[in-house]
Amino acid sequence: MLRILLSTVIFPNRFEINRGIYIKKLITALAQRDRVSISVPIPYVPAFMKRSRRGFYVEIARTERLDGLEINYPRFVIIPGVLRFLHGPFLFVSVFPFYRRLIRETRPDILLGFWTFPDGFANVLMAKWFGLPVVIGCLGSDINQLTRPRIQRALIGWALRNCDQVLAVSEALKGEIVGRLGVVPERVTVLPNGIEVDRFIPQDRDAMRKSLGLNISDRIAICVARLEPVKGVDLLIRAFARIQHKRERLVVIGDGSEMERLKALIAELGMSERVQLLGARPHEEISRWINAADLLVLSSRTEGWPNVLMEAFACGKPVAAFRVGGVAEIVNHPALGILADPGDLEGLARAIEEGLDRSWDPVFIRKRVEGRSWAVVADELHQELQRVLERRRGVAG
Repeated sequence: MLRILLSTVIFPNRFEINRGIYIKKLITALAQRDRVSISVPIPYVPAFMKRSRRGFYVEIARTERLDGLEINYPRFVIIPGVLRFLHGPFLFVSVFPFYRRLIRETRPDILLGFWTFPDGFANVLMAKWFGLPVVIGCLGSDINQLTRPRIQRALIGWALRNCDQVLAVSEALKGEIVGRLGVVPERVTVLPNGIEVDRFIPQDRDAMRKSLGLNISDRIAICVARLEPVKGVDLLIRAFARIQHKRERLVVIGDGSEMERLKALIAELGMSERVQLLGARPHEEISRWINAADLLVLSSRTEGWPNVLMEAFACGKPVAAFRVGGVAEIVNHPALGILADPGDLEGLARAIEEGLDRSWDPVFIRKRVEGRSWAVVADELHQELQRVLERRRGVAG
């Protein structure tokens, strides 16, 4: 049994139940075999700002339980949107006293983090200070988006070159980490995500539609994505507007900063009768919505390893998506879905039309994800952490 200290800013809290949901699934499985202490630094918000957009952080206790996991929420000081390259050093300084006490109490064998900045950078500093091995998991946007500012890219590159091992969710992401940030290939392990095999299962489409209030006769494409620019939902809506048939419907599940802009775009394109923005839904509901659809669509500008594609396959549903990041590694057979070139709206519209027209084999589609449970991924992660420790001991010896 390993003693693991998980330190990440990407993890659910009782107000953001879907934030980092896949990390939570992995850690829940890992905690079945290892002793995991969880620390999730959150921004410090003064009590007088309780009614602000980030005011909910005031309500989060220093330690809370979430679905059986005990989670620490130490505070760190930043000025949102200002000098973002300093957020990593600020986080380190802010949480150092808490981590010194936590490390003394839990005596971890290894420090594990997900997300490269600000917490990945701070984790490497913390590990060096306390003499711990450290592993940093990269998820996609932290490499594809956060490395664009030059100073931030330099800090992220330093962190990844100075940790013991880097985890990447796809071969495509590993290529970015090696090629752009100078990490040697041997220090990057590809560890794709898993799925909840008991939740994402094929269910009767018409029964699901009746339960969700959807029209049984419509041809429905569904998108499950955060409403942020990187997810390209605006591109999807524009592509969908090029499909002229009246029976096609697009249902979008997710919330984010783009909500109002997307509502305006739908109205501008005259698509209010054909496109629904449903907002966020509990993760437990997503399998019902996928099973109610004919096709899952994804129009991200960049990606790491979009788990929703695997969840669609587990439900026996095909996909239409842009060929970005790890998407082609997931959709690795033409009987699983149709891919369009990144940003090609005509190509995505054709992929959606063909995806809705074609007859698919749900049994074949589901086989793509068989044997990829979170328990399997947790076992692979445990073995990787064990290898890091053995390598450290070998060097020390």
